[in-house]
Amino acid sequence: MALEVKNLSKIYKGSNNAAGKTALDDLNLNIKEGSIFGLLGPNGAGKSTLINIIAGTVIKSSGTVKVAGFDIDTNRKTASKHIGVVPQEIIVDSFFSLFQLLEFTAGYYGLKPEERKTEEVLTALGLIDKKNALPRQLSGGMKRRFLVAKAIVHFPKVLILDEPTAGVDIELREQLWEYVRTLHKRGTTIIITTHYLTEAEELCDEIAFINYGKIIKQDSKDNLFNTLGSKSVEVEFTSPIRNIKLPFEEGLKIVTDNKISIDLDASKNDNFNILLNKLQSTELCIKDLQIKQADLEDIFKKLIK
Repeated sequence: MALEVKNLSKIYKGSNNAAGKTALDDLNLNIKEGSIFGLLGPNGAGKSTLINIIAGTVIKSSGTVKVAGFDIDTNRKTASKHIGVVPQEIIVDSFFSLFQLLEFTAGYYGLKPEERKTEEVLTALGLIDKKNALPRQLSGGMKRRFLVAKAIVHFPKVLILDEPTAGVDIELREQLWEYVRTLHKRGTTIIITTHYLTEAEELCDEIAFINYGKIIKQDSKDNLFNTLGSKSVEVEFTSPIRNIKLPFEEGLKIVTDNKISIDLDASKNDNFNILLNKLQSTELCIKDLQIKQADLEDIFKKLIK
């Protein structure tokens, strides 16, 4: 496993005898090596606390966390070498150039000068022409790209991207995801938290939903759509359908005088052919036909509610 989290809890102590706040509540999570994994949940669900515990910036209350098989308590140094984190906040040292900062980071993780590929990383993220610039001279989008460079300069096995495209324009977002796919092809496990659910739907092969400090659902993207997704077909006819018996026993809704909607079983592959055969048997003339399918946002709302 790339990441193993077992019975993880985090309780922040209250001040002045106030009750403490439970951020993570006996959370369990397993992420396979080589996957692009989406960790989704509303604000305050516990995503950032979980990431900060994995990164070593927050101390857990109880439970175990293993990165690439190494326990963060007993093998913190080794576990840290295998993980890179791109935080939500843009925090960078302004006193050194981009090249120097990446060299320092690579050295911190034990890479010898001949093992480093700092210029390759800067080139891949479109920052090579800024290698001698200070972070404060970069735009917001370039600073975020630099945070990605800093997180991967030591070639970690697991890369965590915490809201990486927040405030980034479309072009930079596409470039970032293209490089993430390149890293994935090289064997890096990618963990993404994002409020742009269309990104998670496009990129991730497995998804977990977190709420109130617990994982409430974890499954492959395909299984989520098959079990929780919905699919319907909206059919508009050239003439009114009143007084005509339609050959549908379940899932039929009359939208207007000449339009109907039929719910389909998202887990079956042949139901569309069956539907077309039934429509042809009515001898009604079809003017328009549209397939409507639930997206990840619909599933997210269903689970959170």
